[in-house]
Order: sequence, then C-alpha cells, then structure tokens
Amino acid sequence: MRTRVRRERAPRFPFPIPNGWFIVARADEIEPGRTRTLFYFGKDLVLFRGDDGTPYLFDAYCPHLGANLGVGGRVVDGSLRCPFHGWRFDGASGACVEVPYDDNPFIPKTATARSYPVVERNHMIWAWHHLERAEPTYEVPEVAEFHDAEWLPIVVKDFEVATCCQEMAENNVDTPHFKYVHGTPAIPEEEFHTDGPYKRTVGMDGNFVREGFGLGLGVLRVKGYTTFVSSTTPIDEENVHVRWIFTAPRSLGEGAAEKASISFTAGVSQDLPIWENKIFKDPPVLRPSEKAVTEQRRWCQQFYSWPEGDPRRR
Repeated sequence: MRTRVRRERAPRFPFPIPNGWFIVARADEIEPGRTRTLFYFGKDLVLFRGDDGTPYLFDAYCPHLGANLGVGGRVVDGSLRCPFHGWRFDGASGACVEVPYDDNPFIPKTATARSYPVVERNHMIWAWHHLERAEPTYEVPEVAEFHDAEWLPIVVKDFEVATCCQEMAENNVDTPHFKYVHGTPAIPEEEFHTDGPYKRTVGMDGNFVREGFGLGLGVLRVKGYTTFVSSTTPIDEENVHVRWIFTAPRSLGEGAAEKASISFTAGVSQDLPIWENKIFKDPPVLRPSEKAVTEQRRWCQQFYSWPEGDPRRR
C-alpha cells in the first residue's frame, strides 16, 4: 500500500511537460498493421505500425471532425485511415493523403494529424515530445549490451509515480538523502559533467557511471554487475510512467538481470512516499554542500518551453 496523504490541489510544479525523448511502448507490444491507444504528455495518442513494421505516433483526434483515430482506425501501408469518414493520414508527416468520397484534389494543410518523431531502439519505441514542435536536439543512445550475446535478455520493470521528470532526476544529485532514505552508511561522493543536454555522473571509484540524455532518459552502468536504461515518460504535468530496462553479464548466471532489477526497484520503493507527498520548493533552502541541486535545476531549464501566455514563462 502506497502512502498518499497530500490533499492540496494546487499545481505542484512550476514548469510544463518537458521536451525530450520518452518511451511510449515496448517494441513487442504492437505488431505491424496494428494500432494502440495511449495517454502521455497530457494527450490522447494513437501508436501504430505500418505494414512494414515502422512505428508512428499521432495525436489521437482526426482534424476533420474529431474522431479518435485509435478506435477503429485502420492501418493502410504507412498511413492511418480514420474510422469516421475514411480520411487517410501519412504516418511520417500526419498529412492527409486521401479523402475517398471527394473528387476535389485540393487538401488543405490544416488537414494534418500531429505526428511525433519516433525511433525504435533498445527494444523500445521512443517518441520526441516538444511543446513548440521543434525537431530533436539529441539522439536516443544505442545500448550495445542489449544486443550482445554475452549479456542476458532484458528484464523490464515499469511503474507509475505521482511526480514529474525533474523531481525524479533531482534525486540523483541529492546525495544526503541516500543516507537518510536508503540507509547507506555514508553520503556518496560523485563527479558530475554536463555538455548541453548530456550529463555524466561517475562514482564508486569509476565503477558506477550514469549518463543522462535530456530530462528523463538515462543509461546506468555498474561495472561487472548490470547495465540498465531508464525512461521517465510524462503522463501529464504531475504523473509519470517509469520504465527500467535491465541486462547483466551472462557470466553472473541466468537470473542476474532479474536480481539487479529487484535490487534497484527495492531502492526506489523507498523514494515513492517522498515523491508522491512532497511539493517543489522554489527557491529551496539549501546548505552550501548542496550546490549540485541548484546546478541540476539550472541544467534542467533547457528542456522546457513555455507557450505564450503561460504565467510560468520565464
């Protein structure tokens, strides 16, 4: 049973859904020619694969008269046909390419379903979300261990949390909490390096390396023990869907990836009651030794867009 005592209804976070690459499905959750309805980024979405297996993601509602394209929509090659009037939308661009009952060849540009950039990588389907619809500014890394015969098949753990991407990421630089929440004997010492949307953390005398790619995508390696990818996908501004994908060296035994996944998820279970019942303090009251929190928050700002008129716009 998860403890949730917070009853205040005011928004908790002073920023919108971030821009970045986020997992929207496991690759094995959708077959060629099929559709799947989703809800991420505060929007109803429809994921589908073309007949050749290429994945595509749209906002769910048809620009014609608003039918949900994921409820009865049909895949035609690399496009999606609306169940209401048969309008057909190209998967890559979202543009309407057919109005089957009309002889007028002109189709306005407004007859376009919003299409998200999508890549299939690391056994997952990733979508690029940007509030101003800008193109991707970094790439989803290819994790070599996931395709190496010397490493075990992946183990996926997923869970929903009442928090946001930035709060979960801030946990990594809040080193004192490891002692008081997780019971570590001492506060860990780690080195941090940032370069635009990329962030690298090194600890345990170089045996622990965490790479961040934007806000919500990380690759963590513990030498000789495990490699795992984390994706924190915004459901809306106050809830996220977390997926952790683990592998481990075969030399450790067939159950090594599962053991690593249990160990890490047991640790995060201790964070859940904190995340789900706290608020975001802006500005926080910090000690001089906690400057990494301020640096982390400054780094996170690059992943937000504030639409015109949003009172949180800076």
